[in-house]
Amino acid sequence: MLMTKTVIIIGIAATLILTGCDQVDPTVGYSSQSLYRTDMHTVYVEMFQSESFQRGLEFELTRALAQQIELKTPYKVVSDRRKADTIIYGRIDRISENTLIQQRELDRPLANEVVLVATVTWQDRRDGDLILDGQKIRVAGDYIALLGAGRDSAAKQAAHEAALRIVEAMQKVW
Repeated sequence: MLMTKTVIIIGIAATLILTGCDQVDPTVGYSSQSLYRTDMHTVYVEMFQSESFQRGLEFELTRALAQQIELKTPYKVVSDRRKADTIIYGRIDRISENTLIQQRELDRPLANEVVLVATVTWQDRRDGDLILDGQKIRVAGDYIALLGAGRDSAAKQAAHEAALRIVEAMQKVW
């Protein structure tokens, strides 16, 4: 009796291991496959352009994106676009500031946010296909002026958050 239960449990476990881990379709079960495409290995990160009057943030976003690609993806960032399988580029469309909390008595902002909107395109250099075709990324960074933080620190925070969102968008569609 004990031997039969053990054999059944081992059989079920083997069936689950052999069938459950190879599925690509998430509705079928879990998958051990990479979240990123495996047919490419290198990415060239082109300098982001900026439509905003705030200069310098495009450098911060480009640098943060290259770092996040290296940290969170299997891709290698290369400095020569001719050696890259893919190219990722984009532009900062808008940087705006909103007041989150305002002090009524003195009519001054207590907490603010900087909103960054960017458009990103990721192209396969080998065949010209667009992997991401003008995808919009909208992120925010916040600051409290009374604590000594400023607009620049919130803008940098937004640039780093945008880099994380871009890397998330680089994952394969389920």
